[in-house]
Amino acid sequence: MSLAWVAYRMLAPCAGAIAPGARVLASPSERRLWGERLGSARLEGGCHAWIHAASLGEAVAVPPLVRELSSVQPGARLYLTATTRTGRARLGELPHPVSLAPIDTPQAARRFFEGVRPDRLFLVETELWPHWLLRARSQGVPVAVVSARLSERSVARYRRLGGELRRLVAGLAGVLCQGASDERRWLEIGARPERTAVVGNLKDDGLPPSPPDRAAARQALGLDRERPLLVLGSLRPGEVGPLARALSSLPEAVRDRWQVVAVPRHARASGELLDEARGAAQVLARSGAPRRGAWRWDDGTGVLSGYYAAADVAFVGGSLGPYGGHNPLEPAACGAAVVLGCHHEAQADGVRALRERDAVTVVRGEDELAPALARLLTDESLRVARAAAALETVRDRRGAARRAVERLASWGLWPAD
Repeated sequence: MSLAWVAYRMLAPCAGAIAPGARVLASPSERRLWGERLGSARLEGGCHAWIHAASLGEAVAVPPLVRELSSVQPGARLYLTATTRTGRARLGELPHPVSLAPIDTPQAARRFFEGVRPDRLFLVETELWPHWLLRARSQGVPVAVVSARLSERSVARYRRLGGELRRLVAGLAGVLCQGASDERRWLEIGARPERTAVVGNLKDDGLPPSPPDRAAARQALGLDRERPLLVLGSLRPGEVGPLARALSSLPEAVRDRWQVVAVPRHARASGELLDEARGAAQVLARSGAPRRGAWRWDDGTGVLSGYYAAADVAFVGGSLGPYGGHNPLEPAACGAAVVLGCHHEAQADGVRALRERDAVTVVRGEDELAPALARLLTDESLRVARAAAALETVRDRRGAARRAVERLASWGLWPAD
């Protein structure tokens, strides 16, 4: 038994014991929902399935899954949870009960299972909480991971938990992976081959349709209807400076023609990113159509999808530095020509699919940014071809939710008895 596993099992009950008192340290918005963190949820009659998505990103995958589950079993009782408040808010748009997920302590897990009484648990992407799995095993609740993904870093972390975690993974009723590399990694940490399959990424089914009128979409956002739009999306620390320098190096006529919107990945990092912009002498505007050479800066929550719908070209952040990248298929689904950096390990499957159709530009470093952007901003035929190829890529990837539910049915995990 690994030392990490022993430490986790010993510390989790202690955390569960002090968690009720920690409410006083939480922010007012968090304090209001603290009972949910402690597992205080109740659903009369229980539910056919508990579906958990960690954050806003994973929550995008839930609507198509819910739709397919309900098409097979109309009236299915589902209970939805998220770890973050933004994820909870997104799930709250669906017509099913929702709460924050219980923290991974034996007390919270027991309280939640007793209150919600799930017949099965579907985890979205990579959410292996040991005390959830232990409670599910003790109560005979089958657990399946859908749209499963796993990075090499996660494999190393889970291996440190030793044979006990491996046995929990081997006990999973199903692992439905996004891609072949994910399948290989899940098998490495103990998933059973006969209960592991590749069905695709559920997020692909949740991708938006291409807007019918891009100019109207720009106008609806308060941007210039006629000027094309470059969106710098999901920016992370260290990316604003290189982008500002790359764009400022382009000919003035090119910069004057395009309007630019920059959206940080996290509002909490906005201050650091604003400092980067000031350091690069980049002019910013908070609203309206940015004047020539300026960027509109929007660090609001949930705004990026609207900008992608209006974009002609989109740079996808988290990819110039070692962040793993963010989803390039989101702007691709909107018909934008996509650019990103070489650090896209977390999005390898989507990037590979776009590359196979010559539907994305991947830059290896800051020195390649300006030439790559210049080509897309000045060559309309290239831009149109890349956007069309991106739309074809997304179209061919849809259907993961249907394939997932078909595989769950073949394993006897759905519909509910």
